[in-house]
Amino acid sequence: MLRKHVLTILIFIVLIIVVVNWMNSRGFNDTAMAGIPTYSNVDEQSLLTNVNFKFQQESTYLQYLDDLQKKGITDTSGVRIAIAGNQYSAISASGAHIERDLGDRKGDVLVLNEENSWVEYAVEIPSEGFYQMGISYYALEGKSGAIQRSVQVDGEYPFAQAKRQTFSRMWRESGPTTRDDMGNEMNPGHDEVFGWQYSEFRDPEAKVEEPLRFYLKPGKHTIRINFLREPAAIGELNVFSPVVLPDYTQVSGEYGSKGYPVTKGFYQEFQAEEAVLKSGPSMRRLENRDPATQPYDRDAIALNTIGGDPWRDGGQWLEWEIEVPESGLYNIGTRFLAKWLNHVAVQRMVYIDGRIPFKEMNKASFAYSLTWKVGGLGNTENPYLFYLEKGKHRIRMEVQVGDLGKVFEGVQVATGKMSLLAREVLMITGSNPDPNYQWELVENIPNIVPRLHLIARDLDTAIKRMYALGIEKGSSEVAILAAARDQMIDMAAKPDSIPKRLDNLSSTQSSLGSWITGFSRHRLQLDYLIIKSPEQSWPDASSGFAKKLSANVYDFFSSFTRDYRAIGKTEQDDERTLDVWVARGRDWVQVLKQMIDNDFTANTGIKVNVNLIPANAMNLFMLAISSGNAPDVALGVDQQVPIDFALRGGLQDLGIFPDYAEVASRFKQGALTPYRFDGGNYALPETQNFNMMFYRKDVLQEIGIDELPETWQEVFDIIPILQQKGLDFYFTPDLSTFSSFLFQLSGEFYRDHGKASNLDTPEGLKAMKMWTGLYTNYKISKEANFYNRFRTGEIPIGVADYTMYLQLMTAAPELTGLWEMRPMPGITQEDGQINRSMGGAGQSAVIFKDSKLKDEAWEFVKWWTSQQSQERYGADIEMSLGSAARWNTANVEALKDLPWAKKDVDAILEQWEWFKEREIVPGDYYTTRYITNIWSEIVLNGKNIREALEEGVKEINKEIRKKRTEFNLDVEPAANSSSKGGSGK
Repeated sequence: MLRKHVLTILIFIVLIIVVVNWMNSRGFNDTAMAGIPTYSNVDEQSLLTNVNFKFQQESTYLQYLDDLQKKGITDTSGVRIAIAGNQYSAISASGAHIERDLGDRKGDVLVLNEENSWVEYAVEIPSEGFYQMGISYYALEGKSGAIQRSVQVDGEYPFAQAKRQTFSRMWRESGPTTRDDMGNEMNPGHDEVFGWQYSEFRDPEAKVEEPLRFYLKPGKHTIRINFLREPAAIGELNVFSPVVLPDYTQVSGEYGSKGYPVTKGFYQEFQAEEAVLKSGPSMRRLENRDPATQPYDRDAIALNTIGGDPWRDGGQWLEWEIEVPESGLYNIGTRFLAKWLNHVAVQRMVYIDGRIPFKEMNKASFAYSLTWKVGGLGNTENPYLFYLEKGKHRIRMEVQVGDLGKVFEGVQVATGKMSLLAREVLMITGSNPDPNYQWELVENIPNIVPRLHLIARDLDTAIKRMYALGIEKGSSEVAILAAARDQMIDMAAKPDSIPKRLDNLSSTQSSLGSWITGFSRHRLQLDYLIIKSPEQSWPDASSGFAKKLSANVYDFFSSFTRDYRAIGKTEQDDERTLDVWVARGRDWVQVLKQMIDNDFTANTGIKVNVNLIPANAMNLFMLAISSGNAPDVALGVDQQVPIDFALRGGLQDLGIFPDYAEVASRFKQGALTPYRFDGGNYALPETQNFNMMFYRKDVLQEIGIDELPETWQEVFDIIPILQQKGLDFYFTPDLSTFSSFLFQLSGEFYRDHGKASNLDTPEGLKAMKMWTGLYTNYKISKEANFYNRFRTGEIPIGVADYTMYLQLMTAAPELTGLWEMRPMPGITQEDGQINRSMGGAGQSAVIFKDSKLKDEAWEFVKWWTSQQSQERYGADIEMSLGSAARWNTANVEALKDLPWAKKDVDAILEQWEWFKEREIVPGDYYTTRYITNIWSEIVLNGKNIREALEEGVKEINKEIRKKRTEFNLDVEPAANSSSKGGSGK
C-alpha cells in the first residue's frame, strides 16, 4: 500500500513537471507572431477609423514624444527662462492670491489654495523645439498629502501626464524611537518640514526616466497651472532647454583633469533607518530579523531598516546626511534587499546635494535577490567614484521605474484596444450571448481579425522589451503577457469563438491591469549606507548559516513564551489598568497604543493594556465572555455582534452613563440603530462604510450622457444607452444595495420592535422588484470586477463603497481627473426631495458587563470616539500606512478634517445625511441569508417575486420567533405574523 502511494505521488510530480514545461513552451514561444501579417502605423490607423464605437484613448507622454520626434522635432539648446511666481498674466477669481516673505524667500509669491483655482503665465519662446519645465514651490499647511497640479499649454493638455503633476512635501521624525514595556522599539511620530523646494515636471508614476519635454513653437505661449490638491506657493516657473546629463565616463574624465585625489583609509556605515528627510511619513522604520541587519535585538523588536512596501511608488524619496573627513573620491554603496519583483532589478534616482551627479545615477539599479546584498552604486566589479568635499552632504534616493515605462505603456495600449473590441462585441451579442448562435463577427465588426493581431503585436513588443532589459524568459511576469498575446492570436484564428470567451477576455484585461499596477511598484529595503575609500573592502551581506540557524532556533523557542498579542504591555500594578482588545492589524494597533500612552494615559492617569486579536475573529470575544476572562473594552467589533453579545448579558448598556446622549450626538442617528435593542444602547460606532456613485466623466461625455442620474428612474433610462455602446451599470447584489431601495421607499426590515420581518409589505415587495429588476429586466452584470472594468471604461458608472475610492486614488493614478464620486441615486418623495437612504457596515466600541472599571472604560471610549482623537488617529494612520489606509471614521466632525478632497467630503456629507441602518434583532442573520437566497431564486431560477419573498419571510419569522423564545423575549404569534404578512400584500 505504501509503495502504491509513493508511486502515485511520483506520477503526480512528473505530470506537474510535464504540464509546467508545456505551459512554459506555450507561454514563451518566440515564434508565436511568425504567421501574423505585418502592419504599418498607417495600416493601424486606418484599421481603427471605422470602429462601431468611437472611444479615443488619450495620448500618453511617450506617444506624444515619439510622434513629434518622427516629425523631426529636436531639443532646443541654451534657453532658460525664469518667471517669478507673482508675474502672472491671469489668475482665478478665488483661491489664488499673493503672499509676501514666505519661508526664507523675500518678496511676493503666488499661492494657490482652493479647488478650481489656477494661475497663468505668459512666456515668449525664441526657437522651435522641446523644452522642459520646473517650479520652485513651498508647501503650505494642508491635509498632509502631496501637492498636485495640472499643467496646460495654450489651453490644452499636451499629454495625459500633464493632467497630474505631484510635488512632495518634506517630513522628518519628530524625535528618537522609544521602547515599550516589553523592550520593543516603536516608531516616532513625524513632523512636516516647511521650506522651499524645486522640482521639474516629471511623470508622476516615474515611468519616464527624464523630466517631461514640451513642444513649443516660437512666439508667445500661455502656461496654466491648475490646483488639484493641497495648498502651495509658486516662487518661480522655469522653462528651459532639456538638460542632458553627462555620463560617468565624462565625469570620470573631469575627475582626472581637475586632479581630484582618490581617498584612502576611510570606511563608515550610516544607518538607513535614520533618514533625515522623507517625502512622506508612511516610510517608517521596519524590523528585519536577519542577524546581520544592524542593529539586531534577538529579544525584542528592533526597527533596523527602512523602505520595503511603503517605498515603492514614483516620486517617493528618502534623504540621508553623511559626513566625510577630507575632499576626494569615494565609493557609495548600500546593504539592500530587492526581492519583490521576480528577476527584475529596481531603480532609484540618486541625488547628491540636490543634483544627479551623472547620467547613470538617474536610474541606479539594485539587483533582484531573495537575500540581502551589499554593493556599490554602479558596476559591481568596478563601482562608481563620487567626488565629495570635506564635510556634510545629503544623499537622496527617489523611486524610478523608467526602464519599464515603455513596457507598461505598450500593455496599457493593448488593454485599451481589448476594451474597445469587447464593447463592440457586446453591442452585437449582448451580455449573455447564445452559445449556439452564429454571430458572424467578422462581417459585423470592422477589421476584427487584424485588430486582434495588432493587440498581439503590442503585447509581443512588450515581451521583447522585457527580454532586452534582462528579464528572464522563465519569469512569471513575462508569462502573463505571453498568455494574453497567445489568446489574441487564437481569437483571431477563431473569431466565431469570441462570444463564448468574453469572460476570458475580461479576465485577461483585469490580469493585465493588475500586472501593470503590481509590476510598477518597485520596493527596496535598506539596512545601511556605506561611504568608503576605494581600497576598502565591502562587508559581507550575510550573517552566515550558523548565525542564521542559531537566531531561527532562538526565535522558535522564544515564540512559546512571547506574548504576540500584547502591544506595549503595561504592568498591572495599578487597579485602574484597563484591558483593551482590538480586532485590527498590528500596525493599526501600534498607532493606537502610542496615542493612548501620549494622550489618554498622560491626561487621565488611567493605564491601558492593549492586545490585538485577528480581524473577523469575533468568536474570541464570546469565548472570553464565557470563560470569565473578557476585557474591559473591545474595539473593531463588527456591526452585527454587539446585540448578539448583549442578549447573552455580555455587554454594558452605555445608556446608564449620564453623558451618553451628548456622546451619541457625535454620530448620525442612523449609525446608532444597529447597537440599540429593547431600550438599551450597547456600542458606539467607530467606523462607517457607505455607498457612493462613481462615474467616468470622459466615457459618459463621449457617449452623450451629460446629466448624471439623480434618481433610480434616471438610472433605468440611461442603462439602455450604456448597453447600446457595449457598456454597463454596476450595482452589486448584496444586503446593503437591497436596503437602499427598501429605505428609500420608506420601508423597514422589521416591525413591532423586531418581533417579525417587515419585508412582506408593499414597500418590501416594491423594493425587491426594483432591486431584482436591475438584473432580470435591465440585464446589468450580476457579477463584475467594478474596479478593473471601471478602469478600462467598460463600466463607466456604478454604486460601490468607499474602498473603491481608495483603490482609484492609490492604484489608478492614470485616471486622475477623469472620475468623480457623487451621492448615490434615490427616489423622489412627495415634497420633491430625493431620498438617498442607504446603509453600510461598520465597526464599533463596546464595554463588557463584567468590567470592574466601567467608569474608566467609559472615559476611554469617550476619548477614543471624540473628534480630536478620531482626527489624530486618521492622520497618524495615513501617515504611517499611506492613503490606502484612510480611516473611515463614524465621527461626522472628524471626517471633515481628514485628508479628503473638498468636493469628495462634500459628496460624502451629502450622502451621510441619508445614512440609515437596519436594527439588529435576534435571528437577524436569517435576514442576511434569505435576502441573498430570495435574489438567487428570482434572478437565477426565474421564481415569481411575490412567491420567493413570501417563502423567505416565512423562514425569517420562524427563526426570529425561535431566538426570541430562547432569550425569553415577547414573541409575535405565528398566526398574527402570517396575517400581517398576508395583509401587507
